[in-house]
Formats: sequence, C-alpha cells, structure tokens
Amino acid sequence: MRQYELGLEGERLAEDYLRLRGFRVLARRYRSPHGEIDLVASKGRLLYFVEVKYRRAGRLGEGLMGISPQKRAHLKQAIRHYLQRGPRPYRLAYLEITRAGILFKEDVLHEN
Repeated sequence: MRQYELGLEGERLAEDYLRLRGFRVLARRYRSPHGEIDLVASKGRLLYFVEVKYRRAGRLGEGLMGISPQKRAHLKQAIRHYLQRGPRPYRLAYLEITRAGILFKEDVLHEN
C-alpha cells in the first residue's frame, strides 16, 4: 500500500474511532494556504482539529515525536484559517493508530 493510500486508510479508521466516541466529523483533509488538517470534528461546544498518524509497526506514541515545532506552527495557521468562519473554542488533537492500538490525545497544543 502506498503512503497516500495508507494515510486515507488511517483517516477512515480515525473517523470511525471518533464517531464511536460521540464526535461529529465536519471535514476531512481541510486545506488552507498554510497546510492541511487531517480531520475537523466537534463534540459539544468544542472543535477538534485532529492530526492522524497511521503506522503498521512501532509502539504507540512514537509518531507524536513527528509533530515538529514547524508542523505545529503550520497547523495553528491552518486552524486560524478555519476559524475565520466563526470563532469557537478548540483543541488540536492527535490520534495515532498502530498494531499496538490507538492513542488519542485531545490537546497537544498545551502539552510539553
């Protein structure tokens, strides 16, 4: 499976995971001039901008290291672009899927 197809599969699995937990998926692969957000979802009053990592191997949490400060900056700019539709409270979330399981962190902007 090529990287692009692997990414689509991961996003589909992530959507299923979020829906089963009461989230409503609003957008997939939202593109802004600053970059792409894998999934935009909502739960209650909060918006969740979700970065998805899907890997067939490895331990849970290893992919989180792949979100560099530069990637976070691009994500923040893309989030601002999305919020031009109307400001809402939000979180930048991280969802990683591997053979070992699923790791979902709801607020990676405010973690170390």
